Amino acid sequence: MDTPLATEGTLADFVVAEVHRQTRQETIRAMVDKKIASVISDTVDSAFRFGEIRKQIETAIKEALHLREPLDVPAYGTMVMALLRQKLDEHLSQLVNEKLAAEIDDILSIAPKELKLTEVLQALFDNIDEHDRYGSHITCVVEDSSSRLTSGYYWISIDPEERKDKYSCELRFGVTPTGEIFSLSLDKKDASKTIVMGGMDKYQKMVFSAYCCGTKFIIDDLNPSTGIGDC
Repeated sequence: MDTPLATEGTLADFVVAEVHRQTRQETIRAMVDKKIASVISDTVDSAFRFGEIRKQIETAIKEALHLREPLDVPAYGTMVMALLRQKLDEHLSQLVNEKLAAEIDDILSIAPKELKLTEVLQALFDNIDEHDRYGSHITCVVEDSSSRLTSGYYWISIDPEERKDKYSCELRFGVTPTGEIFSLSLDKKDASKTIVMGGMDKYQKMVFSAYCCGTKFIIDDLNPSTGIGDC
């Protein structure tokens, strides 16, 4: 009579051995390493594309460091955090540098030696559908901020919509008597803390580039036309 094969013991041993092999630290580390690199790359790209980069990256990092569910492997959390720090050093600096280089090239490519107010407004008009808004207006407030001690200083507020409060305009900046843009706000955000141009309209980019590169800004019309379709 043939002896039955000890298939149950052999299969159980195989399963146990395979589980141990699949859950070795080297195997888990390789999978975590790959996933973290992908997540960091996607997160950085998204943060640069939509702005508020520092806030978004900090939020993403805090979320990545927080393990919501308990894990059975004691060393897993420590290993993830160590890998995350390593990958941040490797990938984040490289991606940030690449994005910054692209932004700087973009800034320099559209920064002339001089920029006129009417040129900025024309770029805004070009971006508006004249057929839908013919006869309406944009907002452009040119405000003389000179005092008894100073002269030639102006604040300019621009927005695609009409009758916007000057402090609520998408674009607001100050100009010195020599044509230097000394302060710039984009969508109520301080441009001195903004390093992303990807989400800006052309007229905003023109002023932002002039601000970054020291372009001379010329107020060639103190009461420019704001009517859509007038030009």
